Parts: sequence; structure tokens; C-alpha cells
Amino acid sequence: MGADHTAGYAVTANTMKVGGYVDPLKPDGQVKLSRDLQVATAVIADTAGLCLFVTFAVLDIPDAFDAIVDMLNAKYGLSLTGDDVGALGQRVLTIERDFNTRAGFTPADDRLPEFFKLEKLAPHNEVFDVPDEELDTVFNF
Repeated sequence: MGADHTAGYAVTANTMKVGGYVDPLKPDGQVKLSRDLQVATAVIADTAGLCLFVTFAVLDIPDAFDAIVDMLNAKYGLSLTGDDVGALGQRVLTIERDFNTRAGFTPADDRLPEFFKLEKLAPHNEVFDVPDEELDTVFNF
């Protein structure tokens, strides 16, 4: 599916503290946060066809999550449980990444431009410092 600015939308926990908190100025926890949010986005947006912003409610309101599961079951004639949703999101991401590989994308296309690691960004004067080795584990399900 190519680049997707909505996948791994970490502002939820990094800034808004929805569904928990991960310090946006530290690399610790960023890969897991991104992975978990990409899995959720694969279900909510890519599979259910809902707006990304539904994720905010789903992260903080258990009944909202249950409603998504019920909706998917009704729409597709499934009998998913809440425990099945993570596996569904992982399957969707695996299919999307397989498509990208067949389209000629390589791991090099998963890299941010080098200036993200070099040029400090105001107001905190920080750079992107999640190591490439850690980023390479995002899709290790």
C-alpha cells in the first residue's frame, strides 16, 4: 500500500496520553507503540473502513473495542473474539507488506531520510534516535 502517514500514529500515547504514555523524547518503547498502533490501524481503518480517529475511543473505552469486534463479525459473518483482533491486524499488515515487496520495495524504503537523525527539531532540539536495528523489528510478530 506504500507510505501511510496514519499507520503507527504514535501521537496517541506520545502527546495525548490516550491508551497510556510513552515519552516522545526517548527511543524507549517507540517500536512497540508503533507496532501495536499499526496492528490496530490495520483492523480499524484497513479492515473495518473506519476513520483513524476511532482508535482514540477504542484505546480508552473497552465497550468501543467490543463494538468494533461485533461490527466486524456482523459485516463479514465471522465469530471473532477480542483476542482474535490482534492476529487479524498482523495478518493484514503481512499481506500489505508482501504486496509492497512484490511491488519492488525493499527494507531501504523503510528508512527515514538521514536528516531526521541529524537536524535537531525545535522546541526540544531533539533528533530521531530510534536505532535502525530496533526499527527492523517492528513487523516481528
